Amino acid sequence: MKVAVYEAFRSLGIAEDKSLKAAEALSARDTDVDDLKSDMRLVKWMVGALIGLCLIILGSTFTLMPRVGDLGGQISQIARSGHP
Repeated sequence: MKVAVYEAFRSLGIAEDKSLKAAEALSARDTDVDDLKSDMRLVKWMVGALIGLCLIILGSTFTLMPRVGDLGGQISQIARSGHP
């Protein structure tokens, strides 16, 4: 419970039970915010991992493209030469 919130409400003349409920509600809100922060850390990590994976795949694609082109040229040469 947020003692400072409770005391602030009491100093404003708000009833004890209402002050207590308000302090508990704010405490529950803090718990929810902490849960959201934890979830956001996980989402940020997952997005970072996916970006890294995409960059690896993209780099591999550009690295393999010349080899695929050479292979295509070799296949067309074999096809023109008439080898079965």
